Order: sequence, then structure tokens, then C-alpha cells
Amino acid sequence: MNLKSAAAAFTVGTLSLFGAGTSYTTGHENHVTRALEHAQAAFVEGQKDRPRSAADHARGALRHAEWAENIKSDPHITEAETHLKQAIEHGDMGHAKEAAEHTQQAVEHLKMAYKL
Repeated sequence: MNLKSAAAAFTVGTLSLFGAGTSYTTGHENHVTRALEHAQAAFVEGQKDRPRSAADHARGALRHAEWAENIKSDPHITEAETHLKQAIEHGDMGHAKEAAEHTQQAVEHLKMAYKL
């Protein structure tokens, strides 16, 4: 391999490495953003006394939070997941107020995870 080929291979490898890092971060942030959107919708539904709809949105938030956690571990996301699971449980039991309270806590943790 000559010097030009080696330099080109190094450059391509370096760009690929940094590109992967950007994609990694973007995927994480995208899932946190989607989790936050669903959690906020769940909170609104709980406030409107729609517990099952709140639970459905909390499920969507939980799914995105878990995907974000798989990309990059964060204690705030872990805590948000705990509250989202509680919101789902309460929503499924028809407890709108409790579901809203847990989704509000999840929103706060997701905001800290995303640093909004």
C-alpha cells in the first residue's frame, strides 16, 4: 500500500468514526425527544381524566425511553422509565390523577436527560 492509499484509508476511517458518533448521539436525542412528547401527551390526557389514553401515551414514551437507554445509559432516563411504568399501571386501573402525576415526574427526568 503506498502512502497516498494509506492516507486516504485513514481519512475515510476517521470520517466514518466521527459520522457514527454523530448518528449515535442523534438517535439517542431523537428517542428522548419522542419519549418527552409522548410523556407530555400522557400528562395532558391524565389531566383531562382520560386514564386509558394517558396509559397509551405513557407506553409510547416508555418505548422511546427504553430505546434511548439502549443507545446511551442515563440515570434520568432510568428514573423516567420507572415513573412511566407506574403511569401505565395507574392508567390501566382508571386512575387518571395518579397517571398524570407519574408522567409529570417522567417529563421532568426526560428534560434533565435531554438538558432542556
